Amino acid sequence: MPSPPLAPSAHSHFPALAGLALETAMRPVFLALPELSLRVATYEGGNPMGPPLLFVHGNSLAASTFQRQWTAPELQAFRLVALNLPGHGQSPDAPEWYSPPRLRQVLVAAIRALRCEQALIVGHSYGGHLLLDALPELSHLRGLLTVGTPPVSTPTDLAAAFRLSETGGLFYAPSLTADQVTALARYCLRPTSPDDEVALLAAALGRADGRMRTALAASIAASELADEVGLVRATSVPLAFILGEKEAMLAPDYFASLLMPTCWGEAVQIVPRAGHLPFLENPTAFNALLLAFAAHTSPASH
Repeated sequence: MPSPPLAPSAHSHFPALAGLALETAMRPVFLALPELSLRVATYEGGNPMGPPLLFVHGNSLAASTFQRQWTAPELQAFRLVALNLPGHGQSPDAPEWYSPPRLRQVLVAAIRALRCEQALIVGHSYGGHLLLDALPELSHLRGLLTVGTPPVSTPTDLAAAFRLSETGGLFYAPSLTADQVTALARYCLRPTSPDDEVALLAAALGRADGRMRTALAASIAASELADEVGLVRATSVPLAFILGEKEAMLAPDYFASLLMPTCWGEAVQIVPRAGHLPFLENPTAFNALLLAFAAHTSPASH
């Protein structure tokens, strides 16, 4: 018998797992955005006086997915910052802010409130798309590294860049059963991922507000896509693109078709032994790439 569906706002599900994920290394501090009458959960670590390194999670995930960066000795010189978008993780549900343009507005406001306008930013999946779309408003960033984020502008681009299975399509479902949550978590990860990684993703997925997914699906169906292809062609912000070697959702060859003058290194960098979350699955290799990009974007290197 299939498991019952989770409610669209599922913040009461998987509480023990979600709490464990955050308590290992990260504590939420709620950031008020008074101009939006909104607040979001934020997290800080590392050296509070160091250069800011901001992490933005993907669709239906949470800042907890970056906990291995919080504990990485090689990153402790940075001021580590992360946030949960509305309806994700510890941030309150706010369905009036779930459309992509409004989520982008929240993200830009949070970046400014966190004093990260000149930060090095890591954007994962949908978080990376929101950041690409906001590049004109974030022109002073030190650099933007996206993970699992192909720049797209048209439905044709979407078809070329993505290869979603039926399971991947759950990222647009209004509600998920417990079995679907587990299946989607496993789909994101390499086939040999241990149970603790699956549990971490399941906790985040189970807490996300499904109304955000339906708002994203409606926006895509209406072809309300920002011109990310044009934005990466025109930006002066240094860019880097990373995929896991075992990525199931995306076509690596798509990146080579893009004109990206400020792209660092290859059109896409591949992290071995990782799927859609290489920063979680292979943090040693991912952090090495992140530090190399940090060196490339350091003011001293220009």
